Amino acid sequence: MVQKTISLTPEVFEKLRRMKNPRESYSDLVTRLLEKETNPMKLKISGFFGTLVESEDGEWDKILENIYLDRAKPRSKDMRLEG
Repeated sequence: MVQKTISLTPEVFEKLRRMKNPRESYSDLVTRLLEKETNPMKLKISGFFGTLVESEDGEWDKILENIYLDRAKPRSKDMRLEG
């Protein structure tokens, strides 16, 4: 593999260091950042891991139950979404 050396200011290096995942190389980090830049709509679901946490036991079960109850309600054929 060919390697290239680049120069960074200490401030930029520190920003990159904080963004880098522990098992990620700086090349991996730059690749990840460039992919985000070229395709901002492409998100990995793993990036959301741990963002939603149950505040009480069974909370997700209650949420799912409400979703299914809401889906079972009759809907008007003329119902239009506005936005």
